Amino acid sequence: MIKVAHVCTSAVSHKILVDKLDLLMEKGYEIYLISSNEGLNKEYIKHSKIKFRYIDMNRKINPIDDIKSITHLSRLFRKEKFDVVHTHTAKAGILGRMAASIAKIPLIIHTSHGLPFYEGQPRLKYKLYSSYERLGAKFSHALASQNEEDISKIKGYASNKPVFYEGNGIDINKLDAINKDINDSILDEYRNKYNIDIDTKVIFMGARFEPIKDHEMLIKALSFFKKNTKQKFVCLLAGEGPLRRYIEEKINAYNLKDEVKIIGFQKNVYPLIKMSDIICLTSKKEGIPRIIMESMSFCKPVVATNVLGTKELVSDNSSGILVEYGDSKGMAEAIERVFKNDTLAKEFGLQGRNIITNKFTEQIVVNRIDKIYKEMLRKN
Repeated sequence: MIKVAHVCTSAVSHKILVDKLDLLMEKGYEIYLISSNEGLNKEYIKHSKIKFRYIDMNRKINPIDDIKSITHLSRLFRKEKFDVVHTHTAKAGILGRMAASIAKIPLIIHTSHGLPFYEGQPRLKYKLYSSYERLGAKFSHALASQNEEDISKIKGYASNKPVFYEGNGIDINKLDAINKDINDSILDEYRNKYNIDIDTKVIFMGARFEPIKDHEMLIKALSFFKKNTKQKFVCLLAGEGPLRRYIEEKINAYNLKDEVKIIGFQKNVYPLIKMSDIICLTSKKEGIPRIIMESMSFCKPVVATNVLGTKELVSDNSSGILVEYGDSKGMAEAIERVFKNDTLAKEFGLQGRNIITNKFTEQIVVNRIDKIYKEMLRKN
């Protein structure tokens, strides 16, 4: 049996990895998932047969902490004698690959969930993060990307390494079961909780409050929309992060305190998705956004920015509407277009569902990973 360690920086990433790794185990792999215990939510892992291990990893650059993490990781890798170490997220990608190289692991792979450097980023950060990715590549036997567009960039700094398209996906059968269990009574509870009338349209955005998600673009769009519509609407913003207070101030400044509600981190976003009429995302860039995949599986129309990752998932004027990043007026017009045409909204939702079932399921991704492991282990 092939023994594989997946490494991510914090337990926050369990949500995006556990379903996929459970399916990978069904193909005969012995799977460990290694992270710090920061953000641990036992609900995500209570039914999983994955073996979990916790090693402190500082998200920030800290030479002393980083050396300790590399030391502890390499000891664990040697002890367990893994055949493959597969890293995820930027910081664990560096620490995990260096530790795996020290431990002489036969196959070391890193998956980019969206490169940490991108156009428009402050120059110093861009240089720093791109140099770290180049360093990490030196300790890899192969690299993979969740989106197709980043592949050429990865090949640019890792020209002598195999680079694979891994993609991203969701467990659609699991989500269908969840969707079926969300009945009208549950939806009524959520409407009552947030004081939403049945004739009020609902916009939902689930994203951490940080610069790259650019909630302010959506706030500006909703300000434009409010001035030009009689439609009753509410926008629910789920998440936490360093910019939460700033966005609260912007909501007040744009006179949207009755229409925009920040509802904090949500362990269960699915009733919110089902209750919503439009799903929005205003990111500067993405890997392949999970919240949009899940929403499309629920047949929800999407209005989002035409950026890396998102545009690979959402088909403009087919499963939703893509607007240029920063174009708040265009986003307001897109929201109005969907709200005014129920037939169009339904068509967008159905087409989004088709895109997910055909291209973005966990099983499709797991089949790719299985193929990558077997191909690379044969070569190594």
